[in-house]
Amino acid sequence: MAEDITNDLNYYLEIEESRRVDLGTIRAWQNLKVATAKGKLWLTGFDREQINAVEVKSIPYKTLYKVQKGKLYLLDSLLPDRNIPNLLWTPIERALPVELPSLNHNYFGVEEQMKMDIVPSENESEAIAMLTNIQSLKQYIKTAPKVRLNPLKWVVLNGEDILIVGKPILPIQGITYWRYNNFLLPTGFDFDLYSLKQNLEKRLNPNPTHWIIWNEDNNYFDIEKNKLKPLSLSSFRQTTEKIQ
Repeated sequence: MAEDITNDLNYYLEIEESRRVDLGTIRAWQNLKVATAKGKLWLTGFDREQINAVEVKSIPYKTLYKVQKGKLYLLDSLLPDRNIPNLLWTPIERALPVELPSLNHNYFGVEEQMKMDIVPSENESEAIAMLTNIQSLKQYIKTAPKVRLNPLKWVVLNGEDILIVGKPILPIQGITYWRYNNFLLPTGFDFDLYSLKQNLEKRLNPNPTHWIIWNEDNNYFDIEKNKLKPLSLSSFRQTTEKIQ
C-alpha cells in the first residue's frame, strides 16, 4: 500500500470514478498518484506545466485544485474550497491499468468505452499534406515551376477532391494536414488520448501501407500509398482527361 504523500503535493484533480476512461490523456505520466474516495478518483503529483497542459485541459467533467495554506483552492479561485483529503495513494500505472480489447471502428479501450477524438492542440507541426479539389489545383498547376511540384504526390479521391502529399504545401485553398507516423491529422489538431494513438495506429494500419486521413468530425478514411503518383502538369492532364 502506498504511503500518504498529501503534504508534499501542490495540485489535485478530482473526477467521477465512472469517468476513469477520460484519464487516458495522462495515463502515461508516471509521476502521478491516484486514490479513490466515495465514488471519486483523485489524482495528484502534477507539476505546474502538467496541470496547465492541453492533455489535462481536454479531460471533461474534472475539478482542479491547488494547495494553498493547508487547504484546497479551486485552480482559479482566491477562496478555499475544502480541506486536503486524507487518502492513500498508488501509482497511476497500477491504479489505472490499460486494457485494449478488439477494435470497434474508432472505439477501443477499457470495456470498449474509450473513443478516440481529435481536439485542438497547442503543439505546432509542419503540414505535409493537403486535401483540395481539382479546380483549385488546375489554376495553379498551369504556371507552376516543375521544381515546385517535384516533391509532391497526389491522388484523386472521388472524381473531384484530391489528396496531395509532400512539402512544401502548395499555395492553394484546401485543408492542410500534419503527420503522425501514418496518420494525417488536420493541422492544429491531435488526439485527445494522445498516449494511445500508437495503439490505434497498429489496429487500423498494422502494415503501414495506407495513409489514414482524419477529419475534424472524428471520421476517417484511408488511401493506399501506392495509389499516389508524382504530381506534374502531364500527370494532371492525363488524369483529368480520364475523369471528364
